[in-house]
Amino acid sequence: AHPQIRSRGTVGGSLAHADPAAELPALAVALGARLRLQRQGGDRWVEAEQFYTGLFSTALAADELLTEIVWPALPGRSGCAFDEAARRHGDYAQVGVAVVVRLDDGGRCAAARLVYLAVGDGPFVAGGAAAALVGATPSEETIAAAAASAAAEIDPTGDIHASADFKRYLTRTLTARALRRAFARAAA
Repeated sequence: AHPQIRSRGTVGGSLAHADPAAELPALAVALGARLRLQRQGGDRWVEAEQFYTGLFSTALAADELLTEIVWPALPGRSGCAFDEAARRHGDYAQVGVAVVVRLDDGGRCAAARLVYLAVGDGPFVAGGAAAALVGATPSEETIAAAAASAAAEIDPTGDIHASADFKRYLTRTLTARALRRAFARAAA
C-alpha cells in the first residue's frame, strides 16, 4: 500500500470497509478469522466468510463496531501463499488470491482454501477448485487443474483496468503460482 495507508489505515478499518479489491478481507476469509462485533450492551462473533454480504457491505449493524479479530493458528504441515497482479505498485489489484493448504502424513492435500479478491462483490471462495485438491498429491497437473477450475468458478466483471477474460487468465496464473509456494511451505 501507499505510505499514507500504511501509516494511518487499520486492519479493522480495511475489514469493515469491505472493498472487494482489498487484500485483508480475502486473507481473513482464507485464514478463517473470527470478528467480534460490539454494541452497547453486548457483542457477537461472526466468521469472516459470513461477515461479507455484498459490494462494500458487511454483517455489521449500524450500532456495532468491529472491536476484535482472531486469526486462528494453522495446524502443522500447513502452507500459505498470497499473490496479486496490479498495474503499478500500490494500485488495487486486478486479481488476487490467498491460498491455504494442509498436507497429510502421506504428502497428499488434506485441506485447501482458495479465496480471491477483485473478482466479485467481495472475497470469493473457490470451493470447487479447493475440493478438487483434497486427496490429491501436489503436482503440476493437479495445480493446473485447480487453477483452471478456479478460473471457471469466478464470474468477474471487466473494468477499465482488466477485462473479464483477462481476470480469468490472471486467476489461472496467480493460483498456480500461489499453490506451488503454499505446497512447498507445507512440505518444508
